Amino acid sequence: MQSEFPSINKEQAINLSKPIMFIGFLCGLLLSLGVLNGDEAGRVNLLYLLLVYLFIPLFGAILSVLSLVQGRGLNIARLLSALPIWSQSQQVQLLKIRQQKFDKYWFFLQSQAAALAYSVASLLTFLILLLATDINFVWRSTLLNAEQLQPILGAIATPWWFWEVAQPTSELLRSTQDSRLISNYANTNSFGQWWAFVLATQIVYSFILRGALLAIGTTLISKHTKKETEKKAPRTQQRMEQVSENHSYASLIHSLPTEYTLCNWATFNTNILQQLTLSPKKALKAGPSVAIDTHDALDEPLLILVKAWEPPMGELQDFMQHAKGIIFPINLNNKQAVAPEEKHLKEWQRFVAQLPNWAIYVPESMDKQ
Repeated sequence: MQSEFPSINKEQAINLSKPIMFIGFLCGLLLSLGVLNGDEAGRVNLLYLLLVYLFIPLFGAILSVLSLVQGRGLNIARLLSALPIWSQSQQVQLLKIRQQKFDKYWFFLQSQAAALAYSVASLLTFLILLLATDINFVWRSTLLNAEQLQPILGAIATPWWFWEVAQPTSELLRSTQDSRLISNYANTNSFGQWWAFVLATQIVYSFILRGALLAIGTTLISKHTKKETEKKAPRTQQRMEQVSENHSYASLIHSLPTEYTLCNWATFNTNILQQLTLSPKKALKAGPSVAIDTHDALDEPLLILVKAWEPPMGELQDFMQHAKGIIFPINLNNKQAVAPEEKHLKEWQRFVAQLPNWAIYVPESMDKQ
């Protein structure tokens, strides 16, 4: 039986990915700088701004929702997860997420975080350039005129109907329509009046929309992790009851074999490991993520470090059924390794008693504490 990864809790699941957010921020920064630089005369095309500040965020939001509904569609976070930019620990985290079947929720959440980072970069760039320089907003189109474009922009501006200065009027559209054949303009005051419309577009269709989707993603993950915890609790309780019904206890040993392989299942830090003064022949990386493929080939027994106060879990039991060795339950007191409490030790002894070829190790120095 293949061991599963330890379950991811709610805090781990809703933790936002910094690499994904950084890439979103970088995209927003580069696209905003590119479009706000304008042409050789410094004129910024309003339709290009709508592409960066409206259509890209809106299309991304629709894609994220479809991905969530379909279960395994495409979104920006899922695409970025395929890039070779992830550390080993992050790759293990992604594998845990996929194995526990809430990757669609996690990728949905990360996509909203990336989109918000994109919006932050876009808005900061826009505000800085708005304060530091004069931006002349114009628009060009061969197919559309002001009367045809005004209803489209009016529909976009519907959410902020109460902000009069941010409403696109036909008069403003006519006065800011640009032609490459015209080099002199009689009135340039109107070219700066689009700033309110552009700002409102970013706030509504980037921040508010993606913020709402981020809240939805967080809620979905919270419900999913709670549901998985409730489903797993009866199985864990059943295992523990089966162990408790058998009153046999695994034997305690106070010395280790000459050769053994260390498996730091509890992921104790270097300080704790140094206190234990262990001398393993080799060491496996913490947890089952590496041990799954290697423990069958080990000739020497395993020494598995566990947290004494945490109850034995099914993943560990599954793993131990395919190996032999010793469980070393360790308690911590002010960051010092100490002997496990009696009730915890008895629980581990009952657990190990169900598995052949396993014993409990408690050093004599701890046993006398």
